[in-house]
Amino acid sequence: MLLPLLTAGLAAAILAAPSPGGRDHASPAVPRLVFPLVARTALWDNYGDPRGNGRHEGIDLENPWRAPVVAVEAGRVQYATSGLGGCMLYLYGRSGTSYMYIHLNDDLTPRNDGRGGCRQDVAYAVPDGARVAVGEQVAWNGDSGDAAGNPHLHFEVHPHGGAAANPFRHLRRAQRPLFAARPGQPFSLGLRGRLVEASEVAVVLDVERVRHYPGGRWLDVEPRRVELALPTEALAASTELAAGLARLRPKAPVTVFTAKEKATRGAVVGAARALIVGSVSQ
Repeated sequence: MLLPLLTAGLAAAILAAPSPGGRDHASPAVPRLVFPLVARTALWDNYGDPRGNGRHEGIDLENPWRAPVVAVEAGRVQYATSGLGGCMLYLYGRSGTSYMYIHLNDDLTPRNDGRGGCRQDVAYAVPDGARVAVGEQVAWNGDSGDAAGNPHLHFEVHPHGGAAANPFRHLRRAQRPLFAARPGQPFSLGLRGRLVEASEVAVVLDVERVRHYPGGRWLDVEPRRVELALPTEALAASTELAAGLARLRPKAPVTVFTAKEKATRGAVVGAARALIVGSVSQ
């Protein structure tokens, strides 16, 4: 699986004509994915669009510079580079499907300086060859290669490790991550949005911005409703917190900071009550 993809080079990887069967190559080999980027992302289907020397073999996802790039399924990663693609990463999924992440970050500043290179802690968040969990951060979004000045992620799906398939249907049904983390990794979040309702056991927010601690920054995310649990081990404090929230006017803007916990897949995708309220401010 590894050698054919690597030796094909970028021309075959992102510019070759689509394989027979049209623009949409559905395959049972592709599991339900976690979306490859944290932060609000415009999604449209430009798979197969004409390019100067071939056809588009993936989908371009516009996202802020250095937005976290995550593993769409569990597997193993490998670094790669090319003149057109810049800093690239292959993810060999457990399902047998392979994924390509292209135009990763190579800048040390937001000024498109190109001084960082394709190395860990600049382009990549994990070591070359690492085994990664679904939803774990593997890289940072950027504009390396021929994307200079236009940060975006070129993302490809290769069912069974073979020819490229249209990622659009898989990305459209993918679970959107609130943040990136490996299971068991300690984390807390800041969530900014509008209060929907509060009870003695849960708080419901329409979330618009997220910050991951430690080390993250505030990012706009796709607006979504998130139900957070109140801590059961401090019922009196939880009841007081819920009562305070209930006094707020409908759709009041609030910031919720979650309790420090260990990451789970449910927490990463914002599943109901997978996150626990730590404190709330306006």
